[in-house]
Amino acid sequence: MIAGIVALLGALAGFAPAIVQLLTLKANNAQQLAMAQLQLQATVQGKALEVDVARAESDVRQADRIYDFANQPSGNRLIDALVILVRPLITFCVFGMWLVLTGGLFVYAVNSGYDLGQIYKLLWDEQTQGIFAAIIGFWFGNRMMVRGQQAMAATIAVTQNVKS
Repeated sequence: MIAGIVALLGALAGFAPAIVQLLTLKANNAQQLAMAQLQLQATVQGKALEVDVARAESDVRQADRIYDFANQPSGNRLIDALVILVRPLITFCVFGMWLVLTGGLFVYAVNSGYDLGQIYKLLWDEQTQGIFAAIIGFWFGNRMMVRGQQAMAATIAVTQNVKS
């Protein structure tokens, strides 16, 4: 009986290094697989960043071309003055028309017996708020875009210096 146990333990002892080696190999393979997945993910994110940088550079170049075209003087002072005044003039005309219409509607609503809460809802609805947001965004949002483009250009410069 003892000989049988010793023989069984001897056989199991022969398998022990193989089992330990199998478990070690399995752990190493899992670690290598995880590292490969991380490297693949880093590569994908790096390519996505390169695409984003390329798109940003393209947008900056496109905006530069648009503004360069619009900034070229024609040589005629009257034409140049009209080009400069077109946007503000249209803005003032649209705002003046809105002011006259709103003022007329306000007077009509007050004479018809509406209270101020109802008049507010009628005259300052979501569409009117959207129009004003678009006008303010047009006139003052461009400054934010220019600052954003300058920040993007600085980021691109840093990125290119890091790659070098």
